[in-house]
Amino acid sequence: MNSASLPLLEVTNLRVSFDSHAGLVGAVQNVSFSIPRGRTLALVGESGSGKSVTASALLRIVPPPGRIVGGRIVLRTRRDGDIDIAQLDEKSGLLYRVRGGLVSMIFQDPMSALSPVHTVGSQVAEAILVHQDVSPAAARRLTTEMLAKVGIANAAARYNQFPHELSGGLRQRVIIAMALVCQPELLIADEPTTALDVTTQAQILGLIKNLQRELGCAVLLITHDFGVVAQMADEVAVMHRGEIVERGSVRAVLKTPQHAHTRALLDALPSRRVRVA
Repeated sequence: MNSASLPLLEVTNLRVSFDSHAGLVGAVQNVSFSIPRGRTLALVGESGSGKSVTASALLRIVPPPGRIVGGRIVLRTRRDGDIDIAQLDEKSGLLYRVRGGLVSMIFQDPMSALSPVHTVGSQVAEAILVHQDVSPAAARRLTTEMLAKVGIANAAARYNQFPHELSGGLRQRVIIAMALVCQPELLIADEPTTALDVTTQAQILGLIKNLQRELGCAVLLITHDFGVVAQMADEVAVMHRGEIVERGSVRAVLKTPQHAHTRALLDALPSRRVRVA
């Protein structure tokens, strides 16, 4: 098969466990999925189902005492060829390039993801300086351009502001700018609209969708909101107790769910109807 026709990301039998006094506790068990370039897969499930742990495993940032105990995470990149992220040494320069360069992540809480003692502009510029061979002046210019691109008005002035001086919606736009400024091939969005009002949520989701089209990156969307799934995703995978119990097109899964847990999640919605684009 031509490598160009293969998915950008292919996860096979991923297993993540946490050490405890009682032994290993499996948080993610034999999870497999793939994402083609330019497409969006939504990973959906209730809190504690293993969604965020799966996302963290893709960047090898599972918090201790958690660790990957099995499986493959193959990223087929244009810049560095095929990479099995699960097999990289923790001190590998390639893993360093993966994190924030080839793969970026939008975290669900912008206040905890941003340093309170550094300006938002300097934090975005740092991502550029780490992954690109440019001068500080060029990094500042690229940062200002990206802040403007994500819809932050008067970006040059905002560059020098601190996170606490921005609204929740603006902070989330800064996180998106930081994630996309190095033009990643895979974007992981972990509950990107948590705690935002409905209007701001729609703006953020539209922004991610537009930037995805512009950059051509694949997106792994972590959410528990089927409305967001219907708006954003091409495919959906439903997680329950660390396993994927159902996967398919958004229309197929939301209109004719096959697994009892998927049906239970949909039945828990205030309205059983989810509008599928």
